[in-house]
Amino acid sequence: MATNLEGDYSKYPEVIRDAFPRIAGETCQLRETWLIYHRLFMDDERLTQVMSEQFGPLLGVLQTTLEDSLFLSVSRLTDKDNPRQPNLSVWTLKAAVPFSATPGFAATLDVALAEIWRLAADLRLHRHKRVAHFDRDVGLKITPLPEVKLIAFRTVLESIERYLNLFFWEFEQTTMMFDMMSAQEITGKAEVAVLKARAYDLLVETGTIAAGEWRRLWNKLKEGSGTEPTRPTSGDKIK
Repeated sequence: MATNLEGDYSKYPEVIRDAFPRIAGETCQLRETWLIYHRLFMDDERLTQVMSEQFGPLLGVLQTTLEDSLFLSVSRLTDKDNPRQPNLSVWTLKAAVPFSATPGFAATLDVALAEIWRLAADLRLHRHKRVAHFDRDVGLKITPLPEVKLIAFRTVLESIERYLNLFFWEFEQTTMMFDMMSAQEITGKAEVAVLKARAYDLLVETGTIAAGEWRRLWNKLKEGSGTEPTRPTSGDKIK
């Protein structure tokens, strides 16, 4: 379910008044995912290395999950309607064209949509053939998928953001600064925890602290609380 971007949309045509904040919210969520990915795997090679040392294979699972989330989000935002169902995407917003007071607004939207569609083409193919479906020929490496470079996610994201700002300007005479979001608001605590763990390892290596001290302190903490951490079972539901 798309995230809703809170705000006053009373100036927007009724035909897109509910859809616009949902599409804008999904776009914000896409940027957030991109920023998290960039922060953890592209921004600082030393941080990525330390996280890899501390998390082991789990970091690879997180990386793959974030990548697939990027493919899915771009595809959701750019899905056209099909005979089976209408889709909530950038194409939905074209319904506002008759309510525009700016000459050429429709033509500007068409140019922007053509750019988005072109930039998203390879990402959408990956979603269709690899993420959403286990395409036989792709899975057996009979048919190759086009190479997707990570910069492609940012490029299509910025194109969608420019498209949305056409509506912000048309109906509110303002624009949204999507690039003001920060990944570290989300990753900050995890980064600190990883660096603390690395500092502990360094203290162990120098003999400053016993190798198993963390386990002794953890057991002591459990004894003090009288309870152990709750562990999920296979029958638990994901909330």
